[in-house]
Amino acid sequence: MKSRIQIAGTVAALATAAAVQAEVKINDSLSLDGYAIGSGLVTEGTAAKNGPEFGKNGGAYDSAYIAVNGSYKDFTSKVSLYSVNFGDNNTGDDVGILDAYVTYKTGNLSLTGGKYLGWLGYESFHSVNNAFISFSQALYASPFATGVKADYAGEGFSTGVSVRDSQVGPGGNFFEGDGEFSDDLGYEAYVMLTSIEKLTVFAGAGFEDIDGGDQALTYDVWASYALTDSFSLAAEYAYLEEVNNGSWLLQGTYKVSEPLSVSGRLTGSDGDNGSSDAIGYGIASTYALSPNFAIKGEVTKTDNNAGGNDPFTYALQGQFKF
Repeated sequence: MKSRIQIAGTVAALATAAAVQAEVKINDSLSLDGYAIGSGLVTEGTAAKNGPEFGKNGGAYDSAYIAVNGSYKDFTSKVSLYSVNFGDNNTGDDVGILDAYVTYKTGNLSLTGGKYLGWLGYESFHSVNNAFISFSQALYASPFATGVKADYAGEGFSTGVSVRDSQVGPGGNFFEGDGEFSDDLGYEAYVMLTSIEKLTVFAGAGFEDIDGGDQALTYDVWASYALTDSFSLAAEYAYLEEVNNGSWLLQGTYKVSEPLSVSGRLTGSDGDNGSSDAIGYGIASTYALSPNFAIKGEVTKTDNNAGGNDPFTYALQGQFKF
């Protein structure tokens, strides 16, 4: 996992990658959903050890999530707890509140207040819903933060606007905003088109006027198309001002059978001043042993054009969902 900012998302997740967790009904007003995932990695070609290195970085992809969903008349709500092990990257094994919001729906309009995830990104924040264990090079800022948003779902399209305490979390923190509402607010908006059968097109942007005179502009465009009932293609282009001059993703997924899917990915990044120029490519496969448990495997290679390491990684992940 490359950075907190980089795992932002999402409006979409690949249905062919793995069965998305389903809600467990408690009563007519309450339900639960969640997952727990654990990973093991073998990495070659790193500076620390130019050879196999098993398990040391696997915790970067381990997480557990549980959410309580509520509904009452025209209101819905969600509160979730999330734990992720980033090893030496910031959070350790801490558990924190991820979602905490209430939504009111009237007709095609939904109004939400609280702490929620931004819209940008083709890949899901919840990696159990992605074809790959690792995230692509696509770089944008669309974190969890606190504020209000409005969504409108029309015929063949949806759109929304959001105002929150930040668009880029403090210190790059992806899990919460900066808590300041008097200035440097974050703004985000999107449009998604679904009027053409089997085609989805998304365009979104975010902005924050950060304290100290800097500005943060990010945008993300992606499209997915189901060529057949079994094979789909996706493409994405993203930009984050003064961090990345452009990044992209090309991905295809083939559903071999009901429990098995295979995906291929090509992804690249043009870092600011060439500091993080890279191209990555790989294949991944998911096999659902049951509706609640799946095994995901991945082989990826990253070529860092600006020098440094060119890691070659094998990864295996177990996923329990409910």
